[in-house]
Amino acid sequence: MTLRQHFLFAILCLIPQLVFSQEFALNRSPDTLGVRSVEIKNIQNQIIQPQWIRGAVAPAALIIAGTITLLPESDSFSSKYSIHDDVIRMFPNDKSHIDNYLQFIPIVAVFGLKAAGVKSRSDLINQVVISAKAELLMNVLVDGMKFCLPTRRPSGGMNSMPSGHTAQAFVSATILDIEYRETSPWISVAGYAAATTTGMYRMINNVHWISDVLVGAGIGIFSTKVVYYTHRYCWGKKGNKMFLPALYRNGGGATFAIIL
Repeated sequence: MTLRQHFLFAILCLIPQLVFSQEFALNRSPDTLGVRSVEIKNIQNQIIQPQWIRGAVAPAALIIAGTITLLPESDSFSSKYSIHDDVIRMFPNDKSHIDNYLQFIPIVAVFGLKAAGVKSRSDLINQVVISAKAELLMNVLVDGMKFCLPTRRPSGGMNSMPSGHTAQAFVSATILDIEYRETSPWISVAGYAAATTTGMYRMINNVHWISDVLVGAGIGIFSTKVVYYTHRYCWGKKGNKMFLPALYRNGGGATFAIIL
């Protein structure tokens, strides 16, 4: 194997290992994941609890690694162009549409295991809300970057950066990990394996550079962790809904509010 091929395989092997090793930061009871994650002593002095820092390691490392592949000259071993050429040479006849389905496998598993009665971190209604918020945040970030940073795909199209398929896959895998890792770490391994394979096939199918895949993976993990750290687990409780009277110039009414 060439030096570039060793470099590529090292990156692909480190993705699930890096992510999985950092997820212990979220293996805490739900009441520690709310607004108390940031303790504000005064306006000038904010103390950020360690889980925020630990949780940022994996997405930051992936995004930085993806950015690094953009910087070298095109013939450098760490350039996205050289790495992409090696991927195509190593898998010349392995193009497949499997990535279109793999990206959703972990999120299907989240609710499939729930339906089967497997114990998870969150109850069903909070699981649905968390998943919806993570998906929304991820799509806003991905679509925003595609709009602001139009990048040509290897196949010639546009909107290459970042990989939406990979971001979706890692949102799904991170939710699966956080919800079921305490039940079995192999569930987490399977989820991240599916997400990594999705990213790999985006390159094999000649539609994304490795920079797109790494940044997409970072965005997916980041979006999910932000939602888990800020979610209040109020859904399904009596106290999360309020009806308030409202007075207007020409009459009155009622206001309905839900605490997210």
